[in-house]
Amino acid sequence: MSSGKPVLVVLGATGNQGGSVLQCYLSLSPSPYALRAVTRNTSSAKAISLASQGVEVVAGDYDDPQSLDVALSGASVIFSVTDFMQAITSTSLREKAAASGVGAGIYVRDYEAQQNKNIIDAAAKVSTLERFIYSSLPNMTKLSGGKYAHVYFSDSKALAEEYGQATYPELWEKTSILYAGLYLENILGGPLICPKLNKAKDTLIASSAEPLTSYAFPWYSAVQDTGALVAALIQAAPGKKLTGANEWLSLEDIAKLLAQILEKRIEFVDTKLNFDMGDPELQRAREEMFAFFLEFGYDGARVDKTIVQPGDLGVPVQLQPVREWIKKQDWEKALPKE
Repeated sequence: MSSGKPVLVVLGATGNQGGSVLQCYLSLSPSPYALRAVTRNTSSAKAISLASQGVEVVAGDYDDPQSLDVALSGASVIFSVTDFMQAITSTSLREKAAASGVGAGIYVRDYEAQQNKNIIDAAAKVSTLERFIYSSLPNMTKLSGGKYAHVYFSDSKALAEEYGQATYPELWEKTSILYAGLYLENILGGPLICPKLNKAKDTLIASSAEPLTSYAFPWYSAVQDTGALVAALIQAAPGKKLTGANEWLSLEDIAKLLAQILEKRIEFVDTKLNFDMGDPELQRAREEMFAFFLEFGYDGARVDKTIVQPGDLGVPVQLQPVREWIKKQDWEKALPKE
């Protein structure tokens, strides 16, 4: 498919981040880019929907470098994101981990890191490439001096990021990094984050588990705002490492804002944090992740001084306020009940 426009290739096109990037450019009339979506399953409902909107949908497998070479061919801009949680819940990968004698967390960390290395290898071959936007997370093991060495879903992306920077300096001159903030979507029914509605339906019951309750996190909507952040990174000079955040708010701030919008009272109840995810490795990873946040910052910015915020990019970034996102949600459905 050729329109004469430069080509923006989006990996992870049917997920939250990649889908947001595509919708951002589909909303522009005309879009400055011809849009290409890369997905394993070109017959999925989401892939078919994208094709119906004029997006070129092509097959690409992160485990198949040759397919990535074809999928990225002729790109002017590439946005790349991978999904650790999809991999860690894969029965076949867990069986391979067990057969190899290592824990599933370590196995999938290395597996996702290799997927990202495959993407980076393919991107480095694209002679037409002007900008590479890589969705990553901090190397918590490295930044903490080994103290928090089990946050596999963060380190997996960071290891490949470091590989790309060391292996392909010319590619990295065209590269910017996005550290996704906490998804506002995770509030919807999330037991650690979302308050409960009492039986009288007049009061929200929120957890108070210090020091996390009063710690300010970077919140943003992965579905609605990733596209705007990536568009800003494409427009800004390369070499940025951006924390994706609409606003930095604590869990207490979120609960109070929700109560205000719903016109409910708010009650905070002392709670012991429960990081149980049905998997000891993932539970430990979450425990260490939050400990890292408290000690080194969500994005490691207390150690890594190269981190920037949206307001530092020098270009406009159209992000919706958290209040507006909250107003748009169906809380009658989302709020857990006592």
